[in-house]
Amino acid sequence: MLRSKWFLILFVVFIGAGGPTLFAQVSPEIQLGARGVMSFNTDVAEHKATSAVNDFSDTGLLLGFRQKLYNNFRGQLVIGMQFPDANSDLGQVFFHQTFLKIEDKSNILKMGRSRVRSALIEFPTLRDDDALYFTDVLNPFSSGEKTEDNQYGNVLELAHVFGQRTWLRVHGEHFTETPVFPATTETDFSLNAVGFSLQYRVPETQIWNRPFLQQIGIGFNNFLTDRPGYTSRTDKMLKNVSFSTVLNLRPDPVHFWDFRMQGIYNAGFKEIENVAAFGELARAKATAGFASLRYLYRKLERPTLQLALSFGYKTFPDLLHSTDQLQVVANSFYRLGENFDAGFQVQYSRNTGDLAGLFGESETRFQFGLVYAIDRSWNRQFSDRNSLLNLEHGYIP
Repeated sequence: MLRSKWFLILFVVFIGAGGPTLFAQVSPEIQLGARGVMSFNTDVAEHKATSAVNDFSDTGLLLGFRQKLYNNFRGQLVIGMQFPDANSDLGQVFFHQTFLKIEDKSNILKMGRSRVRSALIEFPTLRDDDALYFTDVLNPFSSGEKTEDNQYGNVLELAHVFGQRTWLRVHGEHFTETPVFPATTETDFSLNAVGFSLQYRVPETQIWNRPFLQQIGIGFNNFLTDRPGYTSRTDKMLKNVSFSTVLNLRPDPVHFWDFRMQGIYNAGFKEIENVAAFGELARAKATAGFASLRYLYRKLERPTLQLALSFGYKTFPDLLHSTDQLQVVANSFYRLGENFDAGFQVQYSRNTGDLAGLFGESETRFQFGLVYAIDRSWNRQFSDRNSLLNLEHGYIP
């Protein structure tokens, strides 16, 4: 009788202490990603005096947690902050990534704040907004004072991967809307953009055995605007179609050449005949293209030197005045040490017609930069489809 009593007491104490057999816990995988981007910029323009600035925008920190779920799924939480452009009103720090993701081998559900699907591929530029007017679908709800308005927003995205190479994504997004009155803040976060994309993409694990076709895809972005004078939801929708491809011209493991191109067609609104502000620029009918030719030298199986030449052109056929944009970007990056690079970039842009009055006729920017990237994980449990730093722009795609 006494022995049974002590056994009962020990059993109750064991349950209360959360015994490992009954209440087993799985520790999450912890991820850390950081990228420092520092550049000294010198701008030479016809419409203003030459200026020089020490620029650390797009420097950011990412923290991620991944957890094994029931069945074959895993969950992830990512929180990221970034230093925004100097001329924006986003403050000293901008939270550009805050989302939860659930995924298995073929399905991905993502909810939160992240990069919107305004571009299909990356280009080898120092920063992701260096050629923003050619590489991204522009946000028609923004005043244009912040480049981040075109790149980050609240996202709801569902993706399915066929055979680990063909990606179908369906998304609903909230692009940032500039308040009508400067003293107010945005309060409505309902979806104002919907779309989908279909891409064929060779996995990064095949980097040493890439075929000629590396990637090809098409995307549709539709903005749900309040177009005056129209009641039909279809007529009020601003439609954009994007097409992209990446070709491995010489998939040599030491001397590698590739060509990447993206085109964007904005159906626009026919009543936009003049462009005097960013909102009209985003809603005017336009066709844009951007292409890059890149050479990458891999010494001892790691990137050592990269040279790239990129060209962009955009035209607005329905404006009263003949208007177009042109941009040329040339750069080189050299690896000084593990994940530490030095680079030099030159950008030349030219505007005609209405855009000459909005941005100036021409401008040349010279940039010398240093870039350092960190990607680490603890309690590693999963193989990577994409690393944490894949959320950030990479000039070596």
